[in-house]
Amino acid sequence: MTTFTHEQLANLKKAYARGVMRVREGDTWVEYQSMRMMAQAIDRMEAELGIQHANRPRGVRRVRFGTLK
Repeated sequence: MTTFTHEQLANLKKAYARGVMRVREGDTWVEYQSMRMMAQAIDRMEAELGIQHANRPRGVRRVRFGTLK
């Protein structure tokens, strides 16, 4: 069972996009210390809600550069 709703996620994303670090949820205000903390909260909410992004990189890609002789 998730503790977050899609509406809460949408509100947090709107605040993040505007650069506002204080979000109201009902009678409660939540103030984030940094935009990085807001982004982490958004990631956690998306993970808990099962939202996946196809355009996010998965894993690590190694590339080797060299010169031909």
